Amino acid sequence: MKLFKAFIRVVKSISISDSVFFGRGEDIVKEPLIEGVDKSDVKKQLMELYPLFFQNNKVYEKETKDNAQFFYVVIFPLYNWEIEQINEGSWVCASCGQVHENKYISRPQTNERLFGKEIMFCKSDGDVCINNYKKNKYKNIEFPDDEAFIKKDSPNYIYKCTEKSTGKCYIGKTRNAPFFRWWNHLTHSSSPFWVYLRQTKLSDWTFDVLEELPAETPDSEVFKVESEYINKYDSIKNGFNSVISNKNAVAAIESPSLFQ
Repeated sequence: MKLFKAFIRVVKSISISDSVFFGRGEDIVKEPLIEGVDKSDVKKQLMELYPLFFQNNKVYEKETKDNAQFFYVVIFPLYNWEIEQINEGSWVCASCGQVHENKYISRPQTNERLFGKEIMFCKSDGDVCINNYKKNKYKNIEFPDDEAFIKKDSPNYIYKCTEKSTGKCYIGKTRNAPFFRWWNHLTHSSSPFWVYLRQTKLSDWTFDVLEELPAETPDSEVFKVESEYINKYDSIKNGFNSVISNKNAVAAIESPSLFQ
């Protein structure tokens, strides 16, 4: 026995009296997995499953000039990589915990840049599972830069977002272009500050680049400079910074001000 997939499609053109209707030849039924001896066997199974689509017990494999034809099927044997996905067995959504049969029947959604290829999510309208996972993962930490937009010579930016009415600010760092970084935060980040910012008007804020460090600056130095500005503007106790992901930077915040 072999493994096949089949699609039942509307024919692209159907003659009706003296007029002609042009359709899109779209798939109306998708059978991703059918076990059969050959294509003839698959056609026989489709006839039994969907007799409503085929007149006179005939299953067409392409569009013909037969006026009785409204549907036809396209049948393919599964590729080796599709069979491998079936043989890999079940996978589990990292967000909701739903167990799926295999990656072929239920293809997972991934974001390799953020989570790696082994972290998988259910596919759905609105990307519910992956968005919920992202919100929880980045709830209290700095949202990562988009590596796809970092070049070898991209500098390190230390930036500040300030609420005009209170003077409170948020200090961050990035190797993305600052405007792109701010947009990325506004659309993806779920940290308390960026959730709060989305609830206000952008005209209530100022956005500044405090310092630009060369691309070759070590991460430890970038964290140190960021922590110095957090300390300078008191943006944890009297601002919107909540945590810093580098232990050395945390120690710098808790020590006497480096700007005194």
